[in-house]
Amino acid sequence: MQFDNIRVSRKLWGAFLGLMIAMLLLSAFAQNRGNSSMSAAMDAVVEIEARISAAVRWRGATETAVTMVMGGAVTTDSVLAEQYGAKVKEIIGNINKVQEGIVASATAPEEKASLDKVLEARKAVLAATAKTWELKGAGDAVATQRYADDEFAPLVTKYLKAQDEFVATLEKRRDVIRAEATQRRIEYAITGIISSMVLMAAGLFLAWKLVRSITLPLNEAVETIDAIAAGDLTRELQSTRKDEFGHMLRSLSAMSSRLRGVVSEVRQGVDSVSSASVEIAN
Repeated sequence: MQFDNIRVSRKLWGAFLGLMIAMLLLSAFAQNRGNSSMSAAMDAVVEIEARISAAVRWRGATETAVTMVMGGAVTTDSVLAEQYGAKVKEIIGNINKVQEGIVASATAPEEKASLDKVLEARKAVLAATAKTWELKGAGDAVATQRYADDEFAPLVTKYLKAQDEFVATLEKRRDVIRAEATQRRIEYAITGIISSMVLMAAGLFLAWKLVRSITLPLNEAVETIDAIAAGDLTRELQSTRKDEFGHMLRSLSAMSSRLRGVVSEVRQGVDSVSSASVEIAN
């Protein structure tokens, strides 16, 4: 076998270094994948948290603007009404900027669907706001109050509800991202455990191969030496291994052959001496 042709030192160093490198690569891969996943999840959560904060600010600004519109509608002070109107325009301008950012960042289908409801409700509220100021400008306080209570207020309620639903949609999306991140961590942990078990199994198999490649030739050598010690010189070892153990077995086989030759020569010498002694005696 090709494995038996590798020097023992290379086998041992190769197995040790191979397992060490495999463990380092596996650890680096698992850590890099875990860090990348965690970083992506954190970025996504931070991004959606920022959008939630923007949506909450949007709702707060909406409530402030609505309060001022209602205040301007019922006040009899023209100067105060103008101040309310100017402040409402300023708030609406700020809301427009916040809205642009929210609209640009909404990518998920459920977010877009919820945001469309908010924008539709906002258009209705803006139109009702303009109508309220129009009635206020006409000087009809009763009609202005009636319109604000009967028409404007329900539209505002619908608008705020749509904003609450949009915030809830974002929060749900955030929770989904967190749950997915947790699930990925679990999957990566399971994958890491399985990979470690596979690596351990490979290490055990390699250790078994190493032990077997060492113990088998040693056992053969010990059996041959024991046989020689017991006087059995007929043992022959055939090995095609090219490592140190193969060299040892071939050397042992050569030694056994030489011993057989020596013993054979000694026997022949003894036989010759015996024959000569017999002839002399006769």
